[in-house]
Amino acid sequence: MNQDIAATFHLDLRALKLEYKTTCDALRNWPGGPVEEQEFLEYKKQELFRALVEQTYQSQLS
Repeated sequence: MNQDIAATFHLDLRALKLEYKTTCDALRNWPGGPVEEQEFLEYKKQELFRALVEQTYQSQLS
């Protein structure tokens, strides 16, 4: 059984910022290992940044 598992998380802005920071820290302090893990962290960082920009924009409209 090799199926991808999807999960959904609901984060407030504070938690989203912390998740982005810890992802950036993980990349900055990358000890080596499977390149797929590093690529995933890069992808995750980009997606978190997009979410942060969107939430910041939405909060300014309110």
